[in-house]
Amino acid sequence: MKVKNIFCSIFILFLLSFTVKAGEFNRQDISTLTIEHIGRSKHVVFMKITTNSIIIPHGFCTDKQCPKDGQEIQYLGHHDIFKFVPEIYLSGSNFLHPELYDGTNAIKVDICITDGRCHSWNYGESDDKEMILFYDKLKQIRTGKSEYQFHPKMTSPMPKVIFDKKNLKSINIYQLIAYPFHEVLLYTITADSITEYPSKICHLNIGELQCKVLSKSIQYQDKYNIFKAFPTLFLSSSNFIDVRRYGGGDINDDPLFKIEGCFTDGHCNIWDLYTGNHEIDNFFNRYHDDITNRYNDDEAKEFQSKITQLYYDTVRSNLKFNRKKTKE
Repeated sequence: MKVKNIFCSIFILFLLSFTVKAGEFNRQDISTLTIEHIGRSKHVVFMKITTNSIIIPHGFCTDKQCPKDGQEIQYLGHHDIFKFVPEIYLSGSNFLHPELYDGTNAIKVDICITDGRCHSWNYGESDDKEMILFYDKLKQIRTGKSEYQFHPKMTSPMPKVIFDKKNLKSINIYQLIAYPFHEVLLYTITADSITEYPSKICHLNIGELQCKVLSKSIQYQDKYNIFKAFPTLFLSSSNFIDVRRYGGGDINDDPLFKIEGCFTDGHCNIWDLYTGNHEIDNFFNRYHDDITNRYNDDEAKEFQSKITQLYYDTVRSNLKFNRKKTKE
């Protein structure tokens, strides 16, 4: 009987030991390490490290600031960063989101292994020798003082045009808003008309998105010739970058647009446009410029100019309409 009890105790201890270690990671199994800035309404990736690459989306930063026109750079090849990951980061997660305590932002470290599991921690000062060494290695990389040679990240060449402008059926224009995170369909443009949809102001109320309609739907002629101005670049394929992920779209005065060009076969190409002041609003533009700056395309610039004119003309018109309605 005693032998049986001893055997059961050993077996239970074995199971407990296995359970404890089940959540632990081995450094050799790490597949990615990501460091990002977490705010109340935006996430910005500072650095992403894989087994054979180090990518810094906005270029090298100093301790105080990042370059406003930083270009995405990368190091491709062997590195030894993963061997410096502190053991405590391998044992589990202990990340505190800024919304859960009296803070406005945090730096998050994600350590993921080959089977897809990840541990998350707050990046911060520590007296632990392993953490001091780890942070020092990352700082050297982030400030361009490591031994790794970085180069601009290569972008794939634009594919050949596969759609004909004569098959373009409609253009849908959405405004992208970061907080609360949603999009609003503003216009549908065809060859001979523009449909302006009811404008809305939305906010979160106890976790539920509530929107107030400010004007009724209107249809009129395309006096801006936006349909004819649809750029050849946008016929090639979709190339939508949601710059809300990089901190854009918080202020509705300088809207982010999603452009959806739809064709007679039902297919739609999707692109992004930004109408803000690039000299002033550098916070997220240093992570990703809008499409006209990315490709410096004259047709795309003219197209954006017409959309911007349409947007601000209708915004002013709606404001006058609402003031008149209020007085009545």
